[in-house]
Amino acid sequence: FNIQRADFLPSGETPDSGGIPSDEDAMRRIYSLGIVLYEIFSGGERPPEMGHQTGGRKSDDGTAEFFQEWSQEDPFPIDDGNIDDLADELKLFDGIIGGDDFFNAENDRKSKRQTQSCSYKVYDVSVEPLKAKCLPGSLCDLVANMLDCADCYPSGEDSYHKMSEVRDDLQLMLDKPAIYLYDQDIGRLSITGLQFGGTVFGRNAELSTVKDAYRRSVSGGSELVIISGASGSGKSLLGHEFEKHVLAGGGIFLSGKFDQLQQGTPFSALASAFNVYCGILLEDSGPSSIAEVLASKLRSSMGRDVHYLTKLIPNLAIILGPATSPINRNEDCDNAQKRLQYLLCQFVDVISSTFSAPVTLFLDDLQWADAASIEAVNHLLTAASLAHDERFFFLGCCREGEINGGHPVWKLLTNLERASVGCTNIKLDLMDEHTINTMVSETLSLFPRLTRSLSSVIYHKTKGNPLFVSQLMLSLSKEGLLRPSLSRRRWEWDKEKIQSQKLPDDVAMFITESIQAL
Repeated sequence: FNIQRADFLPSGETPDSGGIPSDEDAMRRIYSLGIVLYEIFSGGERPPEMGHQTGGRKSDDGTAEFFQEWSQEDPFPIDDGNIDDLADELKLFDGIIGGDDFFNAENDRKSKRQTQSCSYKVYDVSVEPLKAKCLPGSLCDLVANMLDCADCYPSGEDSYHKMSEVRDDLQLMLDKPAIYLYDQDIGRLSITGLQFGGTVFGRNAELSTVKDAYRRSVSGGSELVIISGASGSGKSLLGHEFEKHVLAGGGIFLSGKFDQLQQGTPFSALASAFNVYCGILLEDSGPSSIAEVLASKLRSSMGRDVHYLTKLIPNLAIILGPATSPINRNEDCDNAQKRLQYLLCQFVDVISSTFSAPVTLFLDDLQWADAASIEAVNHLLTAASLAHDERFFFLGCCREGEINGGHPVWKLLTNLERASVGCTNIKLDLMDEHTINTMVSETLSLFPRLTRSLSSVIYHKTKGNPLFVSQLMLSLSKEGLLRPSLSRRRWEWDKEKIQSQKLPDDVAMFITESIQAL
């Protein structure tokens, strides 16, 4: 695209109104611009309905007479300079609607407009000829919604009410064409149903805070960030969104999750995180693979002690190969845990130095963490803070209100404050109605103005819990209350039936009931 902003659109202000357009002025301008866009997107063709310069639409309220008077003043009541430049600006759609020569007919269109009489009239214009040219449905709908303003008031359910709405929709086509410009595969969606892509909505400020803390840790030392929030508020999703940032910058990202049923198993989440990472290294099976390089570094730095980690990290045993001498695994539990904590710190140090990259450890569901794991995290953070050449970052997620004074994580935070390790706490609130509408809009690939009424119902039923929103929308899709329309080539819904649905207040209860209904 050769344009980044849709600010070329006319403002709709008129000298007579003191810079503030009346509703009728706004409708005229939207309709007139719709005619202009129709001609541009059709390659210079006028709408068939306007081919005969006959009388305008008659009405009992004097609309035709009003337009006759208006047409004598200005056949196209939007700024001429803006119109003359419009075709060049709309080349942002070049290649989608006709190729490099698509707008060549624009000079002919401008010539016709300059020589035509000022007897501009209002017509019912169909966009079917545009659809026949295989233009994206969103463009055809945009023009159709503008032409719905012919009678100085919106006549269609999806009609525009002001020019800023047109500008906003065009801007969304520019910014996110895959969502708002290109056609969806409605046939596929009618089979698969609603799909969610794992996009994070409304958490830009929180994500920036995590990135800032990570940036400080990369500069030298260690940092810890704890994300808390209600169940379903998007803590895990935010953590994995941050993962993309770390990997894009060449960092190492280790990810594990504590399980309520494994609280008695020491190092369960840590073992999972390191084992998955070693499995990724094993996928590189070249002659001098990354795994072989790491194995050599581990042997030279940790000696035979590295083999103590293989019981905890099975994939590490594959990387290292069999031990050359027997390992004593009969130590008492306390000594074994302390040895593993120490060796895990060494392991992270070797990983970071071998690949010259900062290491991030992300552990989810900290409310179920065991004391041994948190003690290992404490060693990793304090060791990195003392050794200025080490770069370690810890990100953890926990449910709000479940970390009390006796919890291992509480003790960790207290210790780190005394050790001068940077600690940041982030609390995720539930989403507001505007953010929920953005989520619904992007999920359905419909402009936010079209999904606002549906989003309002969903917001009040879910109280802004993003997991609840996604589960409710999936449930509505399965029940046919939210469905893809093959005729309209878009999603549609039964607002009244959705509004009348009774839902449990608890997210977990709703998900449980949804699973039981399968």
